[in-house]
Amino acid sequence: MPYKKIFIVIGVLLVTGILVKYSFFNQKPRQTVKGASTTEPLAIVSSDEGITPQGKFYAPILVYHHIALKRPQNSYYVSPEIFDQQMKWLKDNGYHIISFDQFYAAALGKEKIPKKPIIITFDDGLEDQFKNAFPILKKYGFTATFFIKMNNLNKGGMTWDQLKELQKAGNIIGSHSVNHDDMSKMPENQLKYESEESKRLLEQNLGTEIKYFCYPGGAYSANTILAVKNAGYLAAVTTRHKVDQEIKDGNSIYTLPRVHIDDEMPTFIDWVQGKNLY
Repeated sequence: MPYKKIFIVIGVLLVTGILVKYSFFNQKPRQTVKGASTTEPLAIVSSDEGITPQGKFYAPILVYHHIALKRPQNSYYVSPEIFDQQMKWLKDNGYHIISFDQFYAAALGKEKIPKKPIIITFDDGLEDQFKNAFPILKKYGFTATFFIKMNNLNKGGMTWDQLKELQKAGNIIGSHSVNHDDMSKMPENQLKYESEESKRLLEQNLGTEIKYFCYPGGAYSANTILAVKNAGYLAAVTTRHKVDQEIKDGNSIYTLPRVHIDDEMPTFIDWVQGKNLY
C-alpha cells in the first residue's frame, strides 16, 4: 500500500478515535421534564411482595392537623371532603398505607415494605381527627399514627376513651410532648420532663409502649434528640418537607421529614409524588 494511503487510513482512525472519546466523556444527562418527580426510591426490589430500603428511599410521611371545614382556608385545616378525596386518590393510584412500626423496621433494614409506601400522621390529638378523619380512614381500610399533645386531652382534644378506640382499630399513638413548647431551646430538666412525662402518662393510661415522638413545631436541637433518645423513643419526626428518607447515622431516625398537607388536591398529588416541594 502506498505511503500516502497508509497515512490517510491512520488519519481517519485517529480522528474517529478522538470523536468517540469526546462523545463518551462529554455526554450530557437527559433533560428532566420541568415538574417531573426526581424521587424514585433507591431500593433493592427483592420480590413482588415489596422492597427492602437501602440508603435513600421514597416513603412520604404525611402530616395533618385539623380535619374540619375552615373558611377562609387555613393551612392547618383540611376539610373532611378533601381529606376523603386525598385518601381515595391514594387508594386508586396504588399507594400502600403502612404503619409507623412497619416503616421503622424497614428503615433499619429488618422488614420489607410495599412499593409506593405512605405513612399517615396527625399532630396534637384534636377531637375533629377522631370525629372526621377516623371514619374516613376506616372507609378505605387505612390506619395512622396520632401524636398527642398532653395538655390538649379533654380540652379541645380527644379523650382517653377515644384514644383507646383508635388504638383498638390498629392506629398507633405517639407523643407530642406535654405542653407543646419549643424544645430546641429548653434546659435539660425541662426537656426530660416534656419527653418522659408525656410517654409515662400515655403508657399508663393506654397500656401500651409509646415508641415515637413528634417535636412541637418541628423544633429540635442536639440536646432535644438526646433527651428523646434517653426517654426511650425509637424514632422522632420533624416538619422538614421531604418525601425521601435517608438513614445515615444514629440521629437520622430521630429527624425524619414529613410532608404537611393542605386543603386541596393539586398540591397533595404533587407533594406525594415529590414534585414542587419547598
